[in-house]
Amino acid sequence: MSDYYTPEAVANEALEAAGIDFVIGQLTEGTTTAQKVLRKYRPCLSSMLRGAHWTFCRKESPLQLIADASGQTPNVGTIVPSNFLYSYALPADCAKVRYIPANLAGINPPIPTDNIVPPDDTAPLTTGNPQPGWVGQRIVPTRFLVTNDTNYIPEGASNNIQGVSPIGQTVICSNQQFARCVYTFYATYPNLWDELFRSAMVAFLASEIALTLAADKKFGVAMRDHNIAIAKDKIREARATNANEMWTSSDLQVDWVRARISGGYTAGGYGFGGNFGPGGGYLLGGFDSIYFENSSAY
Repeated sequence: MSDYYTPEAVANEALEAAGIDFVIGQLTEGTTTAQKVLRKYRPCLSSMLRGAHWTFCRKESPLQLIADASGQTPNVGTIVPSNFLYSYALPADCAKVRYIPANLAGINPPIPTDNIVPPDDTAPLTTGNPQPGWVGQRIVPTRFLVTNDTNYIPEGASNNIQGVSPIGQTVICSNQQFARCVYTFYATYPNLWDELFRSAMVAFLASEIALTLAADKKFGVAMRDHNIAIAKDKIREARATNANEMWTSSDLQVDWVRARISGGYTAGGYGFGGNFGPGGGYLLGGFDSIYFENSSAY
């Protein structure tokens, strides 16, 4: 069963779906078939990951500060692109930035003396730890910009890390101090994937390799188009199932209402929305269309 959760297993399923009689041992084994599949595998996975706000690859993480335009933070730069206050490094495992939550509150006041005392005086007072003031409140998205910055290039930068190069690095500009980022991370291990996502990935990869690997090009075109149709159906079902696994504000699933309410949008842009609730719903920030070899998109 462990072989099921490998990129090679996904690739071999795609080869079978494309009508190619070949089995890959390793994607990096060097055979012509493996090389062609390998060239398509990462772009297909990237497109799929960006093709919806999948729950299995959602990640929230504090960002690394690169520059503070106010000059109040030591040991960082002061040049921030596009008139934002802060510039942060793009997380190395980021496939798509979803949003930057607003930092609406600080720390709650500590519990008054003698208010909560455990029976055992030596026991840790875990209930007395101060909690962030935003716990339980609605997630409010804020303005941000993903751009390139040539001012602060990490020492020894190469082309081996996403978002970093010898001529600049990808940054997230925001007005949020101590910003956190909610993003889609590169879930490279198939054992993390939802089953519907996996089946959609197989069909998508099959559609990308069918023509280039087919000995009979007419057969390759037919298998390509066949798998594109399957991929679209599976992507649609995967998106719907994924959305149903998230919170909703009513029993009636109305996407445009849910998107508007979830982030606290107003007619003039982002708003605070008020009240409590998770916010940051399924459609917040949007996700990418997936493009296919026959020039269609879904």
